[in-house]
Amino acid sequence: MAAPRRPGLALKLGSLLTLAVVGVMLLTSVFTRAYDGSGDTAWVALALAVALAFAFAFAAALDWLVVRPLVRLARQVRRMEEADLAEPFVATGIDEPRELGEALERLRTRVLLEQEGQRRLNADLEQRVQERTLALAAAQRELSDAERLASVGRLAGGVAHEINNPAGVILGRASFLREILQESGGDPELVADLAVMERQAERIRQITGSLLRFARKTTGERRPVDLADVARDAIALARLEARARGVELTGTLAPAPVLADPHALEQVAYNLLRNAIHAARATVRVRTGPEGLVVEDDGAGVAPEHLPRVFEPFFTTKAPGEGTGLGLAVVHGIVAEHGGRITAENLPDAGARFVVSLPAP
Repeated sequence: MAAPRRPGLALKLGSLLTLAVVGVMLLTSVFTRAYDGSGDTAWVALALAVALAFAFAFAAALDWLVVRPLVRLARQVRRMEEADLAEPFVATGIDEPRELGEALERLRTRVLLEQEGQRRLNADLEQRVQERTLALAAAQRELSDAERLASVGRLAGGVAHEINNPAGVILGRASFLREILQESGGDPELVADLAVMERQAERIRQITGSLLRFARKTTGERRPVDLADVARDAIALARLEARARGVELTGTLAPAPVLADPHALEQVAYNLLRNAIHAARATVRVRTGPEGLVVEDDGAGVAPEHLPRVFEPFFTTKAPGEGTGLGLAVVHGIVAEHGGRITAENLPDAGARFVVSLPAP
């Protein structure tokens, strides 16, 4: 239940009005007696003096109780408008005028809180719009990259197919001639030249093989695969090369089930490991878990201007003859074909990190 309202200004004004009515009745009585000749003129003078005094007192009380508090509130309202609600209301007067000032102050405080909440909401909306804009721009870039990779893949597949067949013929004939010359004791220089031809023809076949893998869609059967097992097999394959380069391979392999083609996924892990081994100074770290497959090295990292291009076909920062620029492009294509995502970033201290995320089974 609401608290009973205490008597206030209404009671005071009612009392004053009651006294005024009583005073008027007394004055009427006095004037009536004076008019009938039954009264004394002194009473008439006294009544007039009392009436004037009472009128002045009533006006002063009305000014003190009502007029002045309302005038002060009106001034405060104007100052508040000029100060954009920064000027507080100071409740003055008594009873209802004071309650009115306190109510206006509560209203001002609430309006300020509402404005602050609106400003925060606007700032949050602006931040979200900026984030969505950046995400949309990133998605558009990824879509553009995917379309470019698809176009390059179709072109690379056609070129690789046309080159692979004659390269295989050259390799086979050079190997056949070298074996004949070696068995018949032919010219050693000619045997060495044929060996060079074999190596270069084999290199051509490796390059065209990478091109075909880059262009070919993944057609293997997808089934639940544990990334930890895939990473363990890839580490076993790359350990000899790491040892030859003086690089230590370390693994923290927690279960990470994904839905993938295990052979394609092994190619992803192995390519990432080889790249990390070539870039590392001393250590390559591999881990699996909820975030997916993570490969880190302690090398020089990737130049910031090169990070957006690391998955482009034929883009490489290796010395001529050491890389074709197709390994990471193949990895990117396989991961994208599985509906996953691969990211590259530099570590705070030194080195680079590649993270592969794939759909769960």
